Amino acid sequence: MTGGTDSTRHFAGLFSLRRVLVIGWVTLTTVVFCNVLIKFVDRQLLGANTRIPKFWPLSKFTLRIERIPLPDAPILAIVAIVVFLVATVYLLRTDRNSVVPVIVAGIALLVLTTLTHGVGPGLLRPLSAPGSYERAAIGIADPGGYYEAAVTVVDPIRFLETFEQQQLSLPLHARTHPPGAVFTFYLFEVLLPSSLAVSLVVGTLSLALAALLLFQLLETYYPRDVAQFTTFLFVLLPAVQIYALTTLDIVITVAMLGAIYCFTRESPLLAALGTLACVFIASTQTFVFVFILPVLAAFAAIRPAKRRPFVVVLIGLLGAYTLLAVVFEFNYLDSFAAASQQQNPGGFLLFAEPLRYLYTRIEDVAEIALFFTPYLGLLAIAGTRVLWRGARGLSTRDREPLVLFGAALASILGLFAGGVYHTGETARGVLFLYPFLLLPVAAALRATNASRARRALLAVAVFGQALLLQLIGDYWW
Repeated sequence: MTGGTDSTRHFAGLFSLRRVLVIGWVTLTTVVFCNVLIKFVDRQLLGANTRIPKFWPLSKFTLRIERIPLPDAPILAIVAIVVFLVATVYLLRTDRNSVVPVIVAGIALLVLTTLTHGVGPGLLRPLSAPGSYERAAIGIADPGGYYEAAVTVVDPIRFLETFEQQQLSLPLHARTHPPGAVFTFYLFEVLLPSSLAVSLVVGTLSLALAALLLFQLLETYYPRDVAQFTTFLFVLLPAVQIYALTTLDIVITVAMLGAIYCFTRESPLLAALGTLACVFIASTQTFVFVFILPVLAAFAAIRPAKRRPFVVVLIGLLGAYTLLAVVFEFNYLDSFAAASQQQNPGGFLLFAEPLRYLYTRIEDVAEIALFFTPYLGLLAIAGTRVLWRGARGLSTRDREPLVLFGAALASILGLFAGGVYHTGETARGVLFLYPFLLLPVAAALRATNASRARRALLAVAVFGQALLLQLIGDYWW
């Protein structure tokens, strides 16, 4: 199923160095201008107090210029740049087919850039492991997370049976997710010797699986070299480099990608049972797993052979949670209601705090776009036109990725309209969205005759922004 419609080729290459610099400058000035404007409108004209972040649209963020570990951080940054350059040259000149060097480079860069924060803030803080770091030193209050709850679990079955009773007494992140979020870290805690090992294994293994699944999904619709380079761009994304190590969100991304990969296979058995397994795993990690259901439904709408597997997924999911309710007395809907009440004590945000609802909707989209980089954002727009023209020409290879991309975009915007994600960190919370955003980017890359130098420059622009963001700020996981 690889290939595409060559007739859609409508631009000759990627960004020149001059355009990269101009786009970067325009992005920076636009972000600063919007930051000032939204605060001015809120405070001076409306007199409101909607808790707009100081560094909008970066919500959970603080500058760390004066606290960069010296000389460790600069040395690690230089090593990361060397690894990146070697990987880029190797991929563009020697091996343009395999995903293995992409995975190796992605993991190496992820660890190196994260370590610029130090072992404590970079690797242990996301786990919220008590005593593993100095919270006051990073200037961000951290109420704890899944790992802090996981290390207290003695009997997993009893924990599930009593989850609803103790849910609101758990650390903040643990109480707003299904119990599977805690079980994930409990499992790694049991299997691995230390919290540091948990951090490294969760991040690196999940990134490897995410890159492999994305590569195989892209290879379904695009030439192998395009799939490889697009996957390379994925591991270079600021969102991935900053948020993938240790966080539950990269685990959720793997589950979401697994569901789409299985559902797009020709095997009815894999499309039904494989997708069901992945969706179920995603549902145990986050209540926002519902994001994937409209995407599967849209794909089934254009592929009649996928309608029966989709029904199997829905019935299987319902059956699984009915069984959990009967055997373990765990009611998924009641747990969701408790989490929603905790997150929205005043009710639906649009009615409770209309201005904050509006501002956070804008913030959600802006933060996702910023961590996707303006370069890939522009390519995604161009690639959407490529896919649209191909789909109008009845190209299945263009129609299916267009539907996946469009359905994912509509699904996440629907969640935003429903008031989801009003506490920031959207680039982390919807890490699973980025693979879908890369589908039209791959179409744009396929439609170009860009030189190796231009592709390398694109990779430099993406990774350069990721490294810069990693170095200048602290991000609360």
